[in-house]
Amino acid sequence: MESMVDQALISPRYLAGPGDPAWVTVPLHQAAGWPHGHDPLLPRVVLSSPDQKTMLRLEPVPNDQWWRITHNGGHASNSWYASFAAGTPVELIAAVTDTLTDPGYNERAVADPLRPLRRAGWDTAPDGEFRSPDGVVEGERLNFSGLATWFITAGRKEDVPRWDARFDGSTPVGIVAAFTQALADPEPLWRTHEQTLGLNRRRTHLQWQQVPAASAASVLPDRVRRLAARRPGPPPPASRPPRPGPRRPL
Repeated sequence: MESMVDQALISPRYLAGPGDPAWVTVPLHQAAGWPHGHDPLLPRVVLSSPDQKTMLRLEPVPNDQWWRITHNGGHASNSWYASFAAGTPVELIAAVTDTLTDPGYNERAVADPLRPLRRAGWDTAPDGEFRSPDGVVEGERLNFSGLATWFITAGRKEDVPRWDARFDGSTPVGIVAAFTQALADPEPLWRTHEQTLGLNRRRTHLQWQQVPAASAASVLPDRVRRLAARRPGPPPPASRPPRPGPRRPL
């Protein structure tokens, strides 16, 4: 008989809890080719892009952001950082890293971070403030020297686990928009039984289902293969001109 495991589908997704960090780190390493520094004596993960311009650091720092993405573009105008608290659902962070490692990212049109929120029925204001329909998530866009810095917080005034995300003023708008699109997505997130412990059952909707253990185990490898397929493969070998045949005697 096929082994089955319990799986919870949780909505709204921004209250699903952090999930498994491997959802972010494994695809960066295996699908996008980001090498990692490894120190078995330190509880942290450091991944850097192949061109060494972008770094992701995951480090359990008390009372501070656990996730940090820094990009060094060579100049202050195109260098930026984003950070996320420990309780931020990994799927929201993955929306940022998936966009960042998309080979077609530079060709993307600049998006409006508020657009997916408006489409999902969130309250938005022209100055960049927004709020989820249940009031749990709040965000604001602050302008410093003409640059928009984004602060997004869940659970500031509610009895739910709190997390926050920050994008500095030089962060590409498309990166912020990828996060807000994932934030407003109505699709529930799945969690194991252990990952649901401590969630506020009054604020979240949990739907339990049983899935084959093999299917649950294949979700992350399938994600890695899907993201790896975005990378262009090696160019095909150059075709050689046909070799001339033997010359006939005159």
